[in-house]
Amino acid sequence: MTTTDLGPVASSTRARRPGDRRPASRAATAPPRARVRARAPLTEDSLLRRGAVEPGGADARTIARLLEEEREDSRRHARRLRDLAPFWIDHEDPDLDDDREERSLAVAIATRTTTAIASYRINDAHTAVTEMPATFERLADGDMPVEWHTRMMKAVRDLTPVQRSQVDEIVASWDLASIPADRFRDELRQLRSWFDREPATKRPEEMRDVTLENSGHDDGTACLRITGPIPEILDLARRLDLSAKAVQAQQRRALEQDGPIPFDLDGDVARDARAMTLAALRYAILLRTQLDTGGVEVPAPRHRVNVVIPVLTLMGLADTPALYDGIHPLPAQMARDLAAAEPVWYRVFADPLKGRYLPVPPDRYRPSAAQVEHLRLQDPRCAVPGCMHPTTDDAENDHIEEFDHADPTRGGPTDLNNLHRLHWKHHDLKTAGRIDPVREPDGSTTWTVGSPVLITTRVAPRGDLAAPHHARALMESWEEYCWHRDLDQMQANGEIDRILQEWGPADPLHDPPPDPDEENREYWEQDPPF
Repeated sequence: MTTTDLGPVASSTRARRPGDRRPASRAATAPPRARVRARAPLTEDSLLRRGAVEPGGADARTIARLLEEEREDSRRHARRLRDLAPFWIDHEDPDLDDDREERSLAVAIATRTTTAIASYRINDAHTAVTEMPATFERLADGDMPVEWHTRMMKAVRDLTPVQRSQVDEIVASWDLASIPADRFRDELRQLRSWFDREPATKRPEEMRDVTLENSGHDDGTACLRITGPIPEILDLARRLDLSAKAVQAQQRRALEQDGPIPFDLDGDVARDARAMTLAALRYAILLRTQLDTGGVEVPAPRHRVNVVIPVLTLMGLADTPALYDGIHPLPAQMARDLAAAEPVWYRVFADPLKGRYLPVPPDRYRPSAAQVEHLRLQDPRCAVPGCMHPTTDDAENDHIEEFDHADPTRGGPTDLNNLHRLHWKHHDLKTAGRIDPVREPDGSTTWTVGSPVLITTRVAPRGDLAAPHHARALMESWEEYCWHRDLDQMQANGEIDRILQEWGPADPLHDPPPDPDEENREYWEQDPPF
């Protein structure tokens, strides 16, 4: 259970310097204006006529209620944006980074979201209220549906303030209370495309980036997205393709001459006597090639990457998912395969009730290696509520009650009860007194954000999220993948044709297929062991 109290918030937006923004006046070349009007005003009576609904009946009353609720949703959303807008801090001033992070954290806790999403919402609220006041008023009057306003804000996010002002003036002149949704979308798309004819606000060289993206499904995969100028990306793709073709040719020669096989990641080439596909080789080359850092020494990883595997899963007695570095779920069989390939396993023992190590002497400041391992398992992400930063690298060990270097016996002990992992940015906020955590006797943590206080919240300790139905779904997904993979290999090797020739097609009347769940039914019907 999480309880939250939001304190009073005063706007701290700083007066703009003369050079901060261009004035929101119409540019010399403004987008063309179209007369966007409905054929007839949208009222309760006209809505009933359009839908051929009999006035006075239950359906008519429902339609009228839905119409009013939609308009009230718009008014409610406008009030929410008006409340969020004062939390905006100018991004151009690096001296206000702590203020901006503090307010994003407070909004994230209050709205029960992440700090990244809270930051987006604050920026959109500022844009809507300050830079696009005309359409904001149409929203507040109930004329502009929330979905329309949200779509417009997303469309103008990368425009300049002057361009947003032009969009605001034009869209606010439309008959927003009566035009249909498809007309609004078409007109907005045409208006937005007009600005695309102008040079991009960023040069392609400024958009170089490599980002890690999850697949969206807990299927054991992830995506590495590389963004950059087209010539560079095409050159990388071409070099990867040429390298993959060269390695593929070498693999074929190695198979013919019974020599060492390069880039055989899983031993599939030796087993199947067939070279890897170009797609698989491009991946293998990226994965296994040593990165060239131009002579810059790259420090060794400070932490071991943990694959946390429940002991029953490791023994093959259960299919509870494992966790890669405490965050990414892995199918049980994939985890067992990973464990089987490792020469050394590490056991982590904890109290079965409290999950604690024995405390170290109170005069010790730095946590032991075993304590740090435990903290990384306990806090795979920053312990600050709403922060999604992993704690593998860009995080620090923090004493919840400050350690007293002058007299260690009087300060907070270096004990797991008094430690957690924080992203360095939030550790700095805590050191500056902007956030104050307090560990409660039951293991929960009370967080106070802001000075003066913006918000307080109490967060329960992190628990195991695995449940029997999650484990079963993940295992079934993995087994289905393995089944299709094995079928493809059998088909490629001619094994299926050989079986059909020897045994003939199966007769479903005499040989019904086995129930894949029967052997596990007894296990799943009993009380889960976790």
